Amino acid sequence: MQYLVENTDEAIKIGIRGVAQKGYTSTATVMRLAKKLGFEGFREMVYSFRNEMNQASNTLPEELREQIHFIYDMQKLEIFFRILARRGFVCIQAEGHSALLAEYLEKKLLGNACIVIRKDYLGADTIVRNFRDQLDAMVIISKSGNSIAGVEVAKKCKKAQIPTVVFTGNARSELSRICDTVFIIKDSHPFDPENLQANYFFGYCILAFEEIFAIYNHQI
Repeated sequence: MQYLVENTDEAIKIGIRGVAQKGYTSTATVMRLAKKLGFEGFREMVYSFRNEMNQASNTLPEELREQIHFIYDMQKLEIFFRILARRGFVCIQAEGHSALLAEYLEKKLLGNACIVIRKDYLGADTIVRNFRDQLDAMVIISKSGNSIAGVEVAKKCKKAQIPTVVFTGNARSELSRICDTVFIIKDSHPFDPENLQANYFFGYCILAFEEIFAIYNHQI
């Protein structure tokens, strides 16, 4: 248990067999520990431990805070898990550099048999009018969290009771305030709206997508 708490990232990389070897024990013992703590399995346990580290990031030394790129809790991931489980219907809104992330997420969801449309294909009013009863979620990707188009579609979806999800680098943004589910991605340069400086936000966002799918695939 002490090893898992102090070496969560390593435990995720080496898996249950590697952890068992580190603890000079069996994989069955590690699984019993997970069950005893109320988790379905090893992966859910270690990701939960890492999540606790993310939530406590404000109390960590600066050099450790720098390593955290994706802040979430397991409860927030449930909306994605439900969509993936029922091969649901999602709309994605993003502009500028974030549009590349929308295309990436679209392909990932399509590869998992979900139905996906992009907001740039249709106006916000058309999407809400035509799909309000079918959409499982409107996913918005915005580094600043203050995209005019993103805020507009979030407000319309909120009014139509369509669940809204945002991936943003700004926890105090308008979209963070409006949307139902908020994922905060580390933004290296929040005061660089034109993205002229090197910024890992977009890479971290793709890592966040991959982590969500990895957690889901290890739960089913």
